[in-house]
Amino acid sequence: MRRSAAMAPFAAVVLFCLLVPMMSAHDPHVPDLGRAMLPPGGEHWLGTDQLGRDLLTRTAAAGRTSLLVALAVTAATTMLGAVAGTAAGLAGGIADRLLRFAGAVALGLPGLTLALALAGVLTPGYATVLAALVPLGWVNCGLVARTATRRVASTDHVLAVRAIGASRLYLLRRTIGPHIAGPVLTVATADFARALIAVTSLSFLGVGLPPPDTDWGGMVSEATPLLVAAPRLAVVPALALAVTGLAAALMVDARRGLPGVQPLHGV
Repeated sequence: MRRSAAMAPFAAVVLFCLLVPMMSAHDPHVPDLGRAMLPPGGEHWLGTDQLGRDLLTRTAAAGRTSLLVALAVTAATTMLGAVAGTAAGLAGGIADRLLRFAGAVALGLPGLTLALALAGVLTPGYATVLAALVPLGWVNCGLVARTATRRVASTDHVLAVRAIGASRLYLLRRTIGPHIAGPVLTVATADFARALIAVTSLSFLGVGLPPPDTDWGGMVSEATPLLVAAPRLAVVPALALAVTGLAAALMVDARRGLPGVQPLHGV
């Protein structure tokens, strides 16, 4: 019940971002200068921006882009981290030491600054955002996967299965994998929130997604020159980002209440 309640705000954000652009009669990307800077009203609930685009529809469309890019970054970092961490946890030795060294280096580096530097020398786009955020983003998940793998692999059940000749692939697929999924998913949820902030930060700084694609960070950047005259243009996407970040934090908190490694049972 607690998990369902924690997921409800995030589900509401996702539905808003998916359904509003589909149901709205306004194109979020096509300018209409004759309707520029209209105040909130019946046809445009949140008004229009400096190019006459409906602010509500554009916020939802930008949110859809923000969520999809953050999800792509999170999927890449989670896959890399889970594979590297599990392999290091099972192999031990030099593989384990290399992962811990990579973790120390990554945690000591200013990740967003490095991402900004890399994105600044590449052509803005989805591939650039992934290239900027994935190389260091997987390490946290890798360390958690490695710790969970070592803990599960040291249990009597797994030691007994290994003693009778079970392969590492069998152990990973039938015993270890299902029991490290909880910690990995918890880290992935937290990484999603961080990726969302990083993606919007890059766009705000002008090295994210190129026009006409935009996300919440790009909307805030576009609205900065009009912050005094029309603060709603920046407040609305910033508030949407804040609500989404809070919803993701609630999911992380709910997942942390779950046991990280379930009791082992027969294969």
